[in-house]
Amino acid sequence: MSLDLYLLVKHKLRSICVAAGLAALVVPGCQKSTTQVSDIQVRDYQFAAPPEAERPAAPPLKQMDDPRVSLSGAVATTQPSFSEVLIKHLPDPTQAEAVFRARLETFSDTIRRDYEAIFFGEENSSTSQPGAMTYVREIERPKQYRLTLNEAIRRALANNYQIRVEGYGPAISTAQIVQAEAAFDAAFFTNLNRTNLDQPRPTAFQFNESQTTLWQTGIRQLLATGATASLTYQLQRSYVRLQASARPQAINPAYSETFAAELRQPFLRNFGIDFNRAQINISKNDRRGSEERFRRNVIDVLNRTEFAYWELARTRRDVVLTAELVAQAERTLAQVSARIDYDAYETLKYNSEASVAARKAEFIQVKNAVWNAEDALLNLLNDPDLKLSDDWEVIPVDVPTAAAVVRDRFHEVETALLHRPEIQEAKYLVENARIQLGIAKNQALPRLDVVYRWTANGLGRNGDRAFDQMAGGDFTDNFIGLEFLWNFGERAERAGIRAAAMSHSQAIAAFRRAVDDVITDCRTTLRQLQTSFEQIGPNSEAVTSSEDNLRSIQEREERKSPEQLNTVLNAQVQLAANRRALLQAIITYNQTIIDVERAKGTLLEYDNVVLSEVP
Repeated sequence: MSLDLYLLVKHKLRSICVAAGLAALVVPGCQKSTTQVSDIQVRDYQFAAPPEAERPAAPPLKQMDDPRVSLSGAVATTQPSFSEVLIKHLPDPTQAEAVFRARLETFSDTIRRDYEAIFFGEENSSTSQPGAMTYVREIERPKQYRLTLNEAIRRALANNYQIRVEGYGPAISTAQIVQAEAAFDAAFFTNLNRTNLDQPRPTAFQFNESQTTLWQTGIRQLLATGATASLTYQLQRSYVRLQASARPQAINPAYSETFAAELRQPFLRNFGIDFNRAQINISKNDRRGSEERFRRNVIDVLNRTEFAYWELARTRRDVVLTAELVAQAERTLAQVSARIDYDAYETLKYNSEASVAARKAEFIQVKNAVWNAEDALLNLLNDPDLKLSDDWEVIPVDVPTAAAVVRDRFHEVETALLHRPEIQEAKYLVENARIQLGIAKNQALPRLDVVYRWTANGLGRNGDRAFDQMAGGDFTDNFIGLEFLWNFGERAERAGIRAAAMSHSQAIAAFRRAVDDVITDCRTTLRQLQTSFEQIGPNSEAVTSSEDNLRSIQEREERKSPEQLNTVLNAQVQLAANRRALLQAIITYNQTIIDVERAKGTLLEYDNVVLSEVP
């Protein structure tokens, strides 16, 4: 059934996935599977080596003691060369001062003084203007940590609570396999009973008092065919006290010993190796399913960690953009206020004040977004060295990429169908449902058991004589029996078959839904990757044009009239909006590169992560 489903899915993919190229990153390396994927064309893209920037040394990372998941080699990160666009327009707060001073060198004397006030404030100004750097420093905290993406992944793998919790799943499933296999272990049993009887009798020739001691021991074992084999040894001592007028018993006390070998083999219900090993096979499938669930959770943690890392990088850069916009609005307000006695109207002043207030409110929200992003990342790392309660300022060191990459849509979807944990889990659920259906059909059969028993008997005045008779085979019994049982109507059995058949159909439908969900997820993610990459170019052009427009307006102004000040402020707002759009496109592109690997089910291979078992 699973082969037919795979062929159906593959035929469907070939009909809907026309060879179309998308821009993305392809990293070779897929987890071993029963189906070989060596024919998939994998094309890597090349990154230029990132520049060696001087960075403060980070605190040493504590030794990891046997993490549940480990890394083989270096973590694959989306590291490009440091783009000039990012340096000039989208700096991190730690780079903001250097970027602002570099911008000042490009300005003419006409507008340099204004931008000095915008970037660094004016201490002697009649109106308070702190400058953009003052706002940028509001997110600084005494405890700082420069974090690379590689290190973030390592810390998440070593400490994340979700990975730790899900890591118990395969171990529990392994114990359950052993538990199912233990059904075929031999069992030792023993019984010891003593019975005292004292009953009145109607005649003198019947005993009215007796003492019986019975000891029984042996072993029994369930065989793979469903048969039950047992070896039983029994020792019994009987003492009878008769009435005074009765003839005494010939052997009193009497010792009897028996040794019995019995084989009970079912031929309808409970018959067959497949039926009797069904629970073992179900437990093994559960183990494989738990491994896929664990792999899915590790992929999810890695994906969310890298998403959170780039989101923190975005919000920190957004702080610089918003701080600059606040400072620009304050500079415009100061210039309008200075001309209020000449040619500025009260309406323009009120409008400038409203603009300043709106930008400050926006800056408060952006600051909060930075702290939320830091908490989200630290909550995924769960690192004891970077506790949430310690109020760390986490500084992402890696820079996002804008490099174009190429993908083959059909092969990406095919890879996803081979490696997504959700599909593998669904396959194991279908297999378990098929096994359960076989169990239900077997239990609907009548019970027909054949029993064979051989017994050796011994009797004597003591245990030794009774044992000698039993061991010598002087007295032996042979028994062959046939037992049959059939339930009228078979209502319970037929209902069980219907329930198991519907569960099997449900599992198949869930498998098909998982296949379609994976195809949709992969195609949607690839499309988002292409979209975000295509947005980078236009947004970059918009930033350049907005900057040229602002520079042109500022260079042309002969006097700072209120109308010109308002025009300059609008141009500055437009430039900030375009920079923010470019930042969002670049961050989304980097996040989607990771998301494509998640959609393919190959994020572990992409990040060089190897799942391993530890004691």
